[in-house]
Amino acid sequence: MRRTLSTPLSIVLLTATCSVALAQAGTAVHHGECQHPANPLRRHADCLDEDFNWDETFEGGWSGIRVRMRKIGVTPTMSYTGALQTNASGGQHQVWSYAGQLSMGFAIDLRRVLKIPGTSAYVGMSWGTGSNLTGSLGNSLPTNALYAPGFYLGEMYLRQNLLEGKFKLAAGRLSASNSFATLPVFANYVSYGINPNPFSIGSNDITFFGPPTGTQWGSKASYKLSPVIEISAGIFNTNVNSANGEGHGTDFSWQEGNKGVLAISEIDYLHNQRMSDRGKPGQYTVGLLHNDNSFATLPDSQQKSAGYTGIYVMGQQMVYCPNGPATSKGLTTWATWTYNSKQLVNPMPMFAGAGLSYEGLISARQRDIVSAGWIYGKASKFVPGTTEEQMIEVNYQWRHSQYLVVIPQFQYIRKPSGRSFPDAAVAGIQIALTF
Repeated sequence: MRRTLSTPLSIVLLTATCSVALAQAGTAVHHGECQHPANPLRRHADCLDEDFNWDETFEGGWSGIRVRMRKIGVTPTMSYTGALQTNASGGQHQVWSYAGQLSMGFAIDLRRVLKIPGTSAYVGMSWGTGSNLTGSLGNSLPTNALYAPGFYLGEMYLRQNLLEGKFKLAAGRLSASNSFATLPVFANYVSYGINPNPFSIGSNDITFFGPPTGTQWGSKASYKLSPVIEISAGIFNTNVNSANGEGHGTDFSWQEGNKGVLAISEIDYLHNQRMSDRGKPGQYTVGLLHNDNSFATLPDSQQKSAGYTGIYVMGQQMVYCPNGPATSKGLTTWATWTYNSKQLVNPMPMFAGAGLSYEGLISARQRDIVSAGWIYGKASKFVPGTTEEQMIEVNYQWRHSQYLVVIPQFQYIRKPSGRSFPDAAVAGIQIALTF
């Protein structure tokens, strides 16, 4: 079964303080743009110039291989993420499901290789194994984002930094989901319903999803208007075959029945994230997207209709920091809302969610994080017999080290796919290891 979803989970490692980073969200060890550059699972373009220490990885310098490669401008990364889950209730019968992803990437510093200032490149790939629990339950909001069996070529792009790093441009084989409509705190969840993006955006438009399985030809630019305001924009091809991972990610065609582009613009307000700020940090994002491709209508898939316009609003804010600005312990809350304009072609036109994450709730485990979240997806009125699906997730991130995270988790799914199916309770554990 070909997977039409992207891989979401990022390993989030925290050494942040309340005054300069988003503690629960993972914007800490490095810049807020890049949560964990040693992990290639969802390494977006803003991570490309970020170095990492060997203690962030299980195998360190790979017996000197990484050290020698880095000297010539090439940095290899590798990670494994696996989830074992079962439905304690719901579905036709109880199923144990495992899904895993082995990811690898190569960041290339072209300043060293070709002596081109501010230029770098990236190539990613993955190998997936396992089964799809969501397919057994019939729900719309997937229980995890790891099901993509087989080998897939991932993002491949060039990136250029200009104006002392204020302006960044990336172009090549890219994923919109890796760069837009996401918050750092979303990476604290297992469900693909919210990690890394509100699921409705990709459910309505598969070309938004990223690898594995798919990528698109595209470009993305970002500019820091000020230390607290950043604007971004991107345009991406709309090839559905490429989004589905045709040829294991090697379908490089521009048009195969598609037309137009997926265009996205976004503005981010980075609250209290400068080194001099002493307040509790937050991030607030507003985005607009438009796709002028033709889409199959929901009442009749043989009929086509013009594209859609969508909007998303999201934010996270640290609200409690008991040990003061020199520590990362505390509580972060978040909320999100998305809306797509055309129910005729959008199966999930409205989505909402809210939650919280607390780092250091147990005094003996200061870097562990407990998270709870609720998400809601409303079905289109053109899909008969459906209303809305809701999911609640509670999890605990046990952080053995910077390279190993174990996450016991529980999800409760109400009205799978918005139909009169039995509610489902899903329990499981996820392991993330960075090599």
